[in-house]
Amino acid sequence: MTTTPEEIAPGVYRIDALGISNAINVFALSGEHGWTLVDTGIATSTRRIQAALTSLGIAPAHLIRIYLTHHHPDHIGGLPGLRGWAPQAEIVAPEHEAEIIAGMQPREAPSNRILRTLQGLQKLPTVPVGRTVREGEMIAGFRVIGTPGHSLGHTSLLSDEHGLLLTADAFGTMRRKIRVGVRKALCTDPAMAKRSAQKLLAEQFETVVFGHGPVLRGNPKDRLRKIVAQCRYA
Repeated sequence: MTTTPEEIAPGVYRIDALGISNAINVFALSGEHGWTLVDTGIATSTRRIQAALTSLGIAPAHLIRIYLTHHHPDHIGGLPGLRGWAPQAEIVAPEHEAEIIAGMQPREAPSNRILRTLQGLQKLPTVPVGRTVREGEMIAGFRVIGTPGHSLGHTSLLSDEHGLLLTADAFGTMRRKIRVGVRKALCTDPAMAKRSAQKLLAEQFETVVFGHGPVLRGNPKDRLRKIVAQCRYA
């Protein structure tokens, strides 16, 4: 599997964090003062992400920021390795998620009982967070939107300029089916995740990219609206 990034919009690139296309997506965003990486995949994703960034001409010194949409291990697992590669990059996260990422609060439990048990076998990396953000703040030209439910501090990002929505796990594809919160069992609060999905439908966008799944174009809001309408999370 190639590590060549996919350009989604000018200065916005999707990177496969695994050797399976679109299984775990992270993003490189070009800004006025340097590059921002959104999420870091799992622990073994580090080399793939570094290779993808290098293919874009991004050296460690060019990476000024790593933004973490939420604390789950498939989004922060590669953080220690990437922090070692670009130690000057600022680590940024939503306020609630930052406390978990920094090890100040315990990891949230999923709603599914079996997954709660399995979670106890998996240890999260802990890394200090240099800056926290709230809804409405900007990250490399993208507006932070609070979309809690998949995790309680989960965020999505929207570029009003490009009409491009990065949902993270507010929506996502697993086994080729797009669902709210990727899957109900993975959500800390499924009902809250559905409300956050409804909230995103009030925004304006023409392209949608998930943390898991292929790029969605061509009236994506209509597709997502049907998914929310069919969602029975409670």
